[in-house]
Amino acid sequence: MSIRLLVWLVAVALMLSPVASLACDICAIYTATELQESRTGFQLGFAEQFSHFGTLQQGGHKVDNPNGERVDSSITQFLFGYRPQPRVNLQVNVPLVARDYRRVEAKGVVDGNEVAVGDASISASGLLYNHVDDQSVIRLSGLFGIKLPTGNSHRLKEELTSNQTGDDPNIPPIFRTGRHWHPLHTTGVRSGVHGHDLAIGSGSADVLFGGQLLTTYKRAFFTTAVQYSARTEGAFGYQFANELSVTGGPGVYLLLSHAYSLALQAVLTTETKGNDTQGGVRSTDTAITALYAGPGVHFTWGSNLSTELVADIPAIQNNSDLQLVTDYRLRGGLVWRF
Repeated sequence: MSIRLLVWLVAVALMLSPVASLACDICAIYTATELQESRTGFQLGFAEQFSHFGTLQQGGHKVDNPNGERVDSSITQFLFGYRPQPRVNLQVNVPLVARDYRRVEAKGVVDGNEVAVGDASISASGLLYNHVDDQSVIRLSGLFGIKLPTGNSHRLKEELTSNQTGDDPNIPPIFRTGRHWHPLHTTGVRSGVHGHDLAIGSGSADVLFGGQLLTTYKRAFFTTAVQYSARTEGAFGYQFANELSVTGGPGVYLLLSHAYSLALQAVLTTETKGNDTQGGVRSTDTAITALYAGPGVHFTWGSNLSTELVADIPAIQNNSDLQLVTDYRLRGGLVWRF
């Protein structure tokens, strides 16, 4: 082989190799996104969210927490899905909720817990737009769902005023501040842990709207997901305020092949809700707007398995009146498509 021919072959190989590599990346991303999301048949999975509330805030400003009030909340969602065709997915979510708490009541500092099945939901999502070329993937989907009143809502009874409850022995001794009642220590210290914080269910049937966008370019990607909860009046005349959440951010695929993918993402999450109402009376201690930031890790195996793990660290938490707010939150999940 002549030197000139050898140089020519090497040059051609160098010119073709980026194209081959790029095509391989796009094909692998297609497997990790398009085939994952459009695979028909049944799906099983679970999602976990653990939140630690240990900081007291009064009107957006941190205040002392001398009694160590806290709430550790674990919500484990069991997912049952079925995709009859590539553009439509049906899903049922059944949550198991566990809340371990410490709060101040009239008899002193009380430790307790609540564990029960929460409010289940039924949802349908559909693919609204899909685009794939040799450098990018774009997917836009929408969601509609209904949350059912399957969870235990007895803790909401604590939010009733005295003329509504009489001398009910099942309600901790409370005192009134403004239009609401709060657990009271014998020293007169107010609590930041209220009945609505501990309630497993709402007693209401609510409507869920949402959407999700995925865009990729080579190995970079960006996702965003939006969900809006329209709440109705539930148990004991209590109505949680409507809530909006938006989460997503930029990321990059660190490992990518036809068999698996591993991605790292910078995740921003914002959540906002107003003050709840009860019997038409608006509360003063339930509104909050928060911004969380943290890393997210995503892993897929072929078109069957997808997992993720995200850490949410609060950057901004503007709340009304006296509330416990989040110190950190961990959430993740696993879905297997048959």
